[in-house]
Formats: sequence, C-alpha cells, structure tokens
Amino acid sequence: MSLRTGLALAATAIALPVLLNRTRETIAMDARARQDAPGSFVRLRHGITHVATDGPETGEPILFIPGATLSQWVWDGLFERLAKAGYRTIRYDRYGIGFSDRPQVDYNQHLFEDQIVDLLDALGVDRPVTLVALAFGGPIAAEFAVRHPERVSRLCLMSPDGFATPLNLGLRLAMLPGVGLPLFHLIGDRALKSRLPGYSRDRRVVARIQARLSPELRYQGFKRSLLSALGNVPVHAAEYLYRFLDTCGMPVQVVWGRQDPVTPMPPEDVLRAVFSRADLRLLDRVGHLPHFERPDETAAIVLDFLRAH
Repeated sequence: MSLRTGLALAATAIALPVLLNRTRETIAMDARARQDAPGSFVRLRHGITHVATDGPETGEPILFIPGATLSQWVWDGLFERLAKAGYRTIRYDRYGIGFSDRPQVDYNQHLFEDQIVDLLDALGVDRPVTLVALAFGGPIAAEFAVRHPERVSRLCLMSPDGFATPLNLGLRLAMLPGVGLPLFHLIGDRALKSRLPGYSRDRRVVARIQARLSPELRYQGFKRSLLSALGNVPVHAAEYLYRFLDTCGMPVQVVWGRQDPVTPMPPEDVLRAVFSRADLRLLDRVGHLPHFERPDETAAIVLDFLRAH
C-alpha cells in the first residue's frame, strides 16, 4: 500500500464516526419492510427467505440463483418465458440481499448450500432441479451440484464468476482488514452504483437496474453480508468446480455476453478447456445480462438446453 493510500485511509478512519451517521443503512429487514413484497416467505434454519414460484406445480423445477447484489428481480424476462413453457420456476433472495434475512454469520458456500437444501425441502421439491445461476451465483451452483449431484439435473451458468472476476477500487478497499467494513458503509453505495453502466450498453437497462437496486442499499446488513460473501465465495478461482462438473458429465450450459465488462469472459480457449463438454453460447454485442438485453433469444437458448437434456 502506498503512503498516500495509507494516509487517506487513516483520515477516513478518523472521520468515520461522524460520516457514518449520515450514510449508514437505515431500514431494518423486518415484517414492515416486507409487507408489500411480492411472493412469499419461508423460515429456514438460518432465517427467513424470500421466494417466488411460477408455472405449473407439476412442471420440472428450475431454481434461479442470483448474483452478488441484484435480488430475485434480476430474473425478470427469463423466468416468465420458462414458466409459460411448462417449467416450475423458483426464484429466491440469497441471505443478505433482497427481502431475505441477514444473519450474523459468515456468508460462505456452506451457508448458501444450507439455504438451497432447506428451501427445496420447504417447497416440497422431491426431484432433481435445474440450477440457473448468474455471475456470483455460478460458484454457489457449481459447489451445490458437486456436493448434491442427486438433487441437480443440470446447470445453466450465465456470466459465471470464478475466472479472476475484477473488483473496482471501492470494492478492493472495502476488502482491507480492519477498516474495510466501516469504509464500505461510507463509500459502498457509490462503489456499487459505479459498476452499473457496465451492465449494458443500453441505457434503459442500466436505468432499470439502478431503479431496483438503489432502494435495497438502504436495508441494514446489505454491505456487511456482501463483503463477507465476496471474501468467502471463490469468485476469483472457481475453475476447479467447473472442471469437476465437466469431468463427471453433469450437463452444463454457459451463456455469456462477449461485451461483458462486469464479469469479463476469459480467453475463449480457456473457457473451452474448462467447459469441454458444455453447451457454450457466447453472444456478440451483449453485456452482463443477456436475458435483459435479448429476452426472447436468451429464453430460446435456455429452452433448447433444457429440452436437449
């Protein structure tokens, strides 16, 4: 760390008690916050989980796993099309985001594994599910499939983390021990919002994301849980999980926009080496959220995969 950075952090630490009074998360995630939320809520072993199901109850189940910051609404545009095609879609908020609880625990793979197991059991899902995961959800889905192959029929990974995913300066500073969390409470909103223009070249898509994310940044526990998750889930090195799934023959589809600066694609030869058996769909002139930019095309791609396996 340079002398200039060290001095800046020291000055920030001195000013934090005053500044945090103006910038702290102000709304508790409780019954009042949830009163107008869509969907329903189930109490699991680590807390309350927000969930929404669509499509016929007898349809083949699909569990949508969100990314690091955007809650279950991030699947708008895709889940409706799959539900209409006869699948039972299940969307949920991970612990720490959306309208789910923020337990005082480490946000690691075991926590998210427990949440998925408990949620499927609570919903009475007694057959293998398809996991559709976005970005940060990729390593979570992959590890769950490795540890519970009997509960997973196939995976669709969209822009998956795990290939040295870049973090901006604000997030890197927030990962510093000691001062990271107080600093993130101060600069976190700005750091997270500064990433949004990279989600799409379509300004309407960016505006749509910002309008949905901004209110959620006010809920207590969001930043604490996010930093813990980023420090415990292998967002920079999940290739070993993907290679294992590839070796054991789990059906996998990868959908990735070639112009994704949020979770940039690794070199194509690396991608094809890791996912040697996967159905790779690399989309030109598409960013981080293919189903936001090209909903019909993306849904057709996923449906092709579902019907082929």
